[in-house]
Amino acid sequence: MVGFSELCRESGLAVGLSHTQEAIQASSLGFIHDEASFRYGLRSLFCTCGEEHQIFDKCFDVFWLKRKHTYAHKTSTGSTNITKKSKSSLVMAGFKPKGAEEPKEMEEASNVTGASKIESLKYTDFSKVAEMDSDFLDELTNKLLQQLNHRLKRKLQQSKRGPIDIRQSIRKNLSNGAELIDLAKQRKKKEKHRLVILLDVSGSMDKYSFYLLRFVWSLKSHLKNIEAFVFSTHLVRITEFLQQEQLTNTLLEMSHHARSWSGGTKIGECLADFNEQYAKRVLNGRSITIILSDGLDDGAPETMSEEIQKIKLRTSKLVWLNPLKGMEGYAPLARGMAAALPLVDNFQSAHNLQSLMELENILSDV
Repeated sequence: MVGFSELCRESGLAVGLSHTQEAIQASSLGFIHDEASFRYGLRSLFCTCGEEHQIFDKCFDVFWLKRKHTYAHKTSTGSTNITKKSKSSLVMAGFKPKGAEEPKEMEEASNVTGASKIESLKYTDFSKVAEMDSDFLDELTNKLLQQLNHRLKRKLQQSKRGPIDIRQSIRKNLSNGAELIDLAKQRKKKEKHRLVILLDVSGSMDKYSFYLLRFVWSLKSHLKNIEAFVFSTHLVRITEFLQQEQLTNTLLEMSHHARSWSGGTKIGECLADFNEQYAKRVLNGRSITIILSDGLDDGAPETMSEEIQKIKLRTSKLVWLNPLKGMEGYAPLARGMAAALPLVDNFQSAHNLQSLMELENILSDV
């Protein structure tokens, strides 16, 4: 179901994690055993207007019935762009049908990926990613995150090098006479911080939560001391789910445990649950806490302020990443965001790849 949702998203449908979770629930009720009921049930979840039915039906035929289609979606100028071919997106589901070949159009499109396109995708807001080449965005995301992890590891190695060790340097250069060619450095123990991430997966964050979750999942390849939670109206610890080798498996595990995905937003109450159940165990003077949320809280701002203050007292640095901050003219006027902002050490955006890459200085201490 995750693979099918990815195919629909790449084809232009606005399918979020909440749609995937609802589709899994519908399938478990028995709809999957009847083709017509299964098709109409998923169509009612994935489509918002009649114009999207044609795109959905082709995705359904390609994925579930293994029928070949070369499909296109209309752009704002009325022209069409061939974006996908039948089975090409089934990689998300972990398999590729026999005999499936990449179309000529797809091959040509993959070769036209110059520097301008890379820069464009790096600065494209996640909420508008459906308008771009989703496959290429996934490839670029993986590449940038690998580069980020490589730089973080290099910084960690360099940080372990202390002052020059005179005795060891003399021993290493005995064969060089009086010249010290190879200087030995003392190793110093770097005080590492624990990273604690709280990701908002409420309805207002639906267009961002998938990409932000992917970013959190990718960090586990470098950061060993990480704790992660998702919240909307309830708080769920997802640290163990991040250990999955594939992001698809992580999403499947979360779909069985996370409640009220894409529901309302009770940030203050969820932070209160965090402080009561987990804060004493995961927060300390060497922890860095990152909250990924738009700050649109349905609860009382006093609750938000009080719970943020409790987190602030237990962590060395409190960072708030708000996707809305990347929008032109944005001001933190929402009651929840306004209540939390005075207590935050660092307030940044998290609306595109470039903004996530700028977190390198913060993550280098973890």
